[in-house]
Amino acid sequence: MSRGSTVVCINCEEAISADARICPHCGELQPSPLLAALLAVLGVFAILVGFPVAAFTVGLVRWAGFAGVLVGIGLVFGGYTSYIDAQAQRSRRAR
Repeated sequence: MSRGSTVVCINCEEAISADARICPHCGELQPSPLLAALLAVLGVFAILVGFPVAAFTVGLVRWAGFAGVLVGIGLVFGGYTSYIDAQAQRSRRAR
């Protein structure tokens, strides 16, 4: 967002800076895309570790690798959609 833009607080609905993480009026923590990005990074890590484990091992460890890949895919898509939802919500609240 551009410098000086404002959004509405999720709690008290007062106008605050778009960069503010805590509302100066009511003290409510505003949503941050950082958590969604962290989930996506963890998902990519799980995929990068799980795929070689699944491809080059046998038995129960192979199944654990497959599970890691599936969990990683879920984390990537979940983090990405959470980020998109948060951005859409912030743009709807922007004034």
